[in-house]
Amino acid sequence: MAIDRVWRYFCSVRAAIWEIAFLALLVLTGTLRGSEVPAWLANGIPVLQPIVDRWYKWDVFRSPVFAIVLALLSIAIAVCTINRVPGIWQTISHPRVRTTPGYLRGAAASATFATTSTVEQVTAGYTNVLGRKRFRVLTEQVGRDTHIYADKNRYARLGTFPFHLALILLLVGGIVGAYYGFREREFIIPVGETRPVGHGTDLSVELVQFQDAYTPLGIADTYEAEIIVYDDGNPVRRETISPNHPVSYRTATFYQTSFGYGANLLVTDPNGLVLYDDTVDLGIFNFQGNIDAPAGFDDIPAAGVTMTVVAPDTLPMNAPELDTLNLKNGQMYVILDPEEGSAVAPQAIVLDQGRPVQVGDLTFEFQREVQWSLLQVAYNPGIPIFIIASLLLVGGLVVTFYFPLRRIRSIVADSPQGAILIAAPLAKRDWSGKQEFFRTVGDIAETLGVEPSLRKPADHADWEPGSTNAPAGSGTR
Repeated sequence: MAIDRVWRYFCSVRAAIWEIAFLALLVLTGTLRGSEVPAWLANGIPVLQPIVDRWYKWDVFRSPVFAIVLALLSIAIAVCTINRVPGIWQTISHPRVRTTPGYLRGAAASATFATTSTVEQVTAGYTNVLGRKRFRVLTEQVGRDTHIYADKNRYARLGTFPFHLALILLLVGGIVGAYYGFREREFIIPVGETRPVGHGTDLSVELVQFQDAYTPLGIADTYEAEIIVYDDGNPVRRETISPNHPVSYRTATFYQTSFGYGANLLVTDPNGLVLYDDTVDLGIFNFQGNIDAPAGFDDIPAAGVTMTVVAPDTLPMNAPELDTLNLKNGQMYVILDPEEGSAVAPQAIVLDQGRPVQVGDLTFEFQREVQWSLLQVAYNPGIPIFIIASLLLVGGLVVTFYFPLRRIRSIVADSPQGAILIAAPLAKRDWSGKQEFFRTVGDIAETLGVEPSLRKPADHADWEPGSTNAPAGSGTR
């Protein structure tokens, strides 16, 4: 049936390996996209330039391919976990008690007690020891023999379920973060202003004040900004942010990255209606090849123009021939580019601080310089999912490793001389389980008053019944 084929596909180890390998390739591709590696490839092999251009344009972590691979892995983990439920529950609730002498004698670790007591006496003494060690004891009579199954920490087997659920949640969190998260790298806020974060969030940030300090060489030494974070217009955090000391609110984190200054401009129409009263951030780019002339731009939709503002040359002694504007302190050079359908003619003007200038029907005024702070905003709605996944992951590991399942199979058989007890742990690759078994054997020997015949792993023949010291290389804690 088709359902069976689909189910077997998600249970396939081979398919999981291919999916994980493809996911690793996607992660590598998305990570290198933010580096210079693709450019190096294009420079070394020019024919790869079209592929490199597409590489830079492709946001891997927000692509449907990435989400589909994560979803497939999530489903595969869920299906494999569901497949394990019947077997794990069978082990917990209805384990098989009956075993065979051949299995016990062939085990890597076992103990045989030859006693002169009756089967009933040996069974009672043996189960009493197991009970004191918190083992659940189940017995089954097979002819004249008594088969015994003992286990401890059986519910620890359920620890695998929160662990696998954590893996699924990590993948789901990756999908949520990739589709609904973002990282705004150029979030500029002038002092005294509040700007929305955008991207469908109700968050906004106000820059209350900004402080900076410089070295004697004029290099910025320290700088910090006092910000207020608003959620749906309500202030929720007021913190001082500086490099390496971000501020977080719920699933958003704000980083201080740089600072600069801008020009606050006022634009009005003939009736005095304010069309623009905001800060143009300067330093976003440079003017006509002059790296020392910071510039910025903004749109005035109500006037139908785009306004480019250029500040005075910050280093007039450096290549003075590039400073074609010769602006003085307190001046701004403004270029007006009309949008389609606008009545404003393209032109350029020089604004002196505090002196309005009439341009057609509009009045422009350079009011003051304003310092601004450049922030980065990282928003990941998958963070709560990651937190829950981390708790489940740690909880599942703690239960699995600190409360390991211990199992012992035994047969108490009748013989002409008395009863014979053969016991072996179900711990094929569990050295600490074998060690605990031999400690238990020491207590059994003391209770029955009989020295056992032991079968030990070849590389740990120094184990002694009742010993509390782990053998070298056993890996026990």
